[in-house]
Amino acid sequence: MDSAICRPGVPFRKKPLAEKICAITKASLLATLSSTAVSATAQDVIEEVIVTAQKRTESLQSVPISITALGSAELEDLNIDNFGDYVTHLPSVSFASRRPGQANLFMRGISEGGNSNQSLQGPSVAVYLNEQPVTAIGFNLDPHMYDIQRIEVLKGPQGTLYGAASQAGNLRIITNRPDPEKYAAGFDISAETISHGSDGYMAEGFVNFPLGDDAALRIVGYTDNDGGYIDAVSDSITYPLSGITRGNEEFIKNDFNESDKSGLRAALGIDLNDSWTATATAMYQETEADGIWDHDPQNLGEMKVSRFFDDSIDDEWSQFALTINGDLGFADLTYAGSYLDREFDTYSDYSHYSIDGFVEPYYTCYVSYFGPCVDPSIQYSNHTEMKYETHELRLASQSEKVNWIVGTFYTEQETAFDSRWSIPSINPGAAVIDDLYYRTNQVREDSEVSVFGEFTYAFTDKLKGTAGYRWFDGETTLDGFVGTIFWPNCCYGFSDSQPPDNVNSRFSGDDDIIKLNISYQARDELMIYATFAEGYRPGGANRAPGVGETYEPDFLESYELGIKSTWLDQRLRLNAALYNMKWDDVQISFFNPDISLLGLVDNVGNAESKGFEVEATLVPTANLELSFSYAFNEAELTEDYYRNPDSSTADAVDGQDLPFTPDNKYSLTAKYDFNLADKPTTFVLNYAFTDEMYNDIFLSGREKMDSYGLLSTSLRLQLTNDSHASLFIENLTDEVAELYINTADIRRLVTVNQPRTIGVTFGTRFD
Repeated sequence: MDSAICRPGVPFRKKPLAEKICAITKASLLATLSSTAVSATAQDVIEEVIVTAQKRTESLQSVPISITALGSAELEDLNIDNFGDYVTHLPSVSFASRRPGQANLFMRGISEGGNSNQSLQGPSVAVYLNEQPVTAIGFNLDPHMYDIQRIEVLKGPQGTLYGAASQAGNLRIITNRPDPEKYAAGFDISAETISHGSDGYMAEGFVNFPLGDDAALRIVGYTDNDGGYIDAVSDSITYPLSGITRGNEEFIKNDFNESDKSGLRAALGIDLNDSWTATATAMYQETEADGIWDHDPQNLGEMKVSRFFDDSIDDEWSQFALTINGDLGFADLTYAGSYLDREFDTYSDYSHYSIDGFVEPYYTCYVSYFGPCVDPSIQYSNHTEMKYETHELRLASQSEKVNWIVGTFYTEQETAFDSRWSIPSINPGAAVIDDLYYRTNQVREDSEVSVFGEFTYAFTDKLKGTAGYRWFDGETTLDGFVGTIFWPNCCYGFSDSQPPDNVNSRFSGDDDIIKLNISYQARDELMIYATFAEGYRPGGANRAPGVGETYEPDFLESYELGIKSTWLDQRLRLNAALYNMKWDDVQISFFNPDISLLGLVDNVGNAESKGFEVEATLVPTANLELSFSYAFNEAELTEDYYRNPDSSTADAVDGQDLPFTPDNKYSLTAKYDFNLADKPTTFVLNYAFTDEMYNDIFLSGREKMDSYGLLSTSLRLQLTNDSHASLFIENLTDEVAELYINTADIRRLVTVNQPRTIGVTFGTRFD
């Protein structure tokens, strides 16, 4: 990032948007920036980081909330390309993911386990791409990390400024903007080989075109092929009632979990006049993957699994966004609107479901009606179409003593999903619908309108107080069909159409949340702050009319005490936060056949999470930089939970750890600059540790996943002023990490990380 973000000598209307905003807020930042003595040439001090976490451009050290920012340099140093890469280096963030583009995010221990069922409750962490939310239930976007300005992680409730799903925090991906001042272009190519796996390659490039003095176009393109490392091996299933044995010879393949990701991004920035700027962005990305990222170490060995049907993903999305900024003299006006269109198809082997349960006796071995038993093996598929529209209009003051921001936000999201459980043998050669025995074919619509504001008053030069408020009014509807379509209304025959819709549920409601913050600038390099903040998840509608038809919002109350500080003449930056959070009326999804044969959501019980975070960066010499980030977290239920209210045995108990919440997580990075063969060279060494944690909230299926530590390193050689070459090794010790013990396909499998990977990169820039 250009540390001289407010460059002198350039007319205002020719400055990029970030510089304009910085120029507007320069007076309020002057004291902070001068105290940190940012210099583009001095390498023995820590460069100041600029963020937009509070919807205005500010110094990281002047924002009284806990933020982690990974800038473009850190993303490059750590060889970060995707979601799994950057989450590893975020101690306050944990996740559960089986495949690319299918992830649940958690922050500060606020986790009920998440889910990937689009009928159920939403996430507690919001994901933003620039100004626009792109949060989805269990299927968060995984944009490729190239030409990215920074990733901001806002920890703790961010509800007043960011609204729904920002209950425990907010993850923001911010791309580079067009620059009208100069032409620039570049490309990077890389190749890698995976131990005990196949090879991969990647090609990325960008170009920035000035269009006269007042506009610029920035275009980015990439393709990323990830090699596989899971072997699909020979196996068989024998079904208990029929005695039928199914083999899998046609589904045997080494290194079958391969992934291809490609995409384009274009951004057009225009200075409309001296006071108004517009930026239009279009993005497209497609991910195609085969196989699964799980193995079966107990039965088949490390990096081995058996499958009986195809496993694949096709995830395609496009996003269009428009941001308009204007200077009204007394305040800055911002409009941010976006439209996301996403389609994805998933295929999975679900055959092990037929070993127990109702499939054989009721569908494939009902001899009285159908004759001889047939193979009950199941193929699962899901087709989802998502449309996500957002609009925000806000005003932010320009004053120093009294700062305020007010706005309104509207969102409308439609998710149409068709999940199918097929048994090909029940009607061989028939139309697609004729081999189905179960289907969920629904449309979910979520909408919300809200108004929000934050008011900051400077009591003295050192003491400031902030009050925030958000009112929201939301609605969720579920319409469609769920159930068996194998039997029509009579006669136990096959059907060429599904039965009539049987789901029509609706939730609506409004509520509000608040935020209170006070900060004290003890000295130029030390700020102390305290915050009370609330976050929420919206309520929703269940699929079973008359049985828990709706569920209410759940709320989080957070108490936080933190410091932002620099020491040793700006060679040490130390930030820390201590927090205690109360989570009330927790939304939990559950399955109880005594109530319904469908998964439902209910507001049950309470939980709490308490812990602390520390981030430190030290520059002991001009050539060496050391970074350390650590989070300790204790997240627990605070009362027993019963899926069946009439039961005497609790399904989850008071005092147990919440799932996917490691007590300890940290990342250590050393970066050393030196000359190799008279060429500037950078050596980076990183170690990331994740403590043991549980995989489920319910005791019946709960397992503890082992801790793991991942060691990575890279060596970057600056060949010329414009070209560089790198050698990198990820997972240097070839650690096998248990990322997610799951039974999503009924059998017990373990999602595993990528083995040791060695690669090379070459890149160049043109100015």
